[in-house]
Amino acid sequence: MTLPLFPSAELAERPHTCHARDCETPVPPEMLMCFAHWRLVPRVIQRAVWAAYRVGQCDDKRPSEARHRAADAAIGAVARKEGKPLRPQETASMIEFGLLPPER
Repeated sequence: MTLPLFPSAELAERPHTCHARDCETPVPPEMLMCFAHWRLVPRVIQRAVWAAYRVGQCDDKRPSEARHRAADAAIGAVARKEGKPLRPQETASMIEFGLLPPER
């Protein structure tokens, strides 16, 4: 995807929202999810998300691979609890964190 050199005002003003599927709740950029969805995430994944957080990653838009894996597991955990389908990367991350049995 190519980003415009000068983003429109609409794009620049769009708030950061919860990463849970179909949730449009605005949250600070440092937060992955709104409180209602975050509390559905298992503690081990919550800890992994925060352990991989780096100050400034919201500004430079370069989170680590560990942050991506933990975020994928968190998003997948919420989707599963809400009965929504999992994306392949979410399934892989949930297996990595022991939330799903390994695929055979």
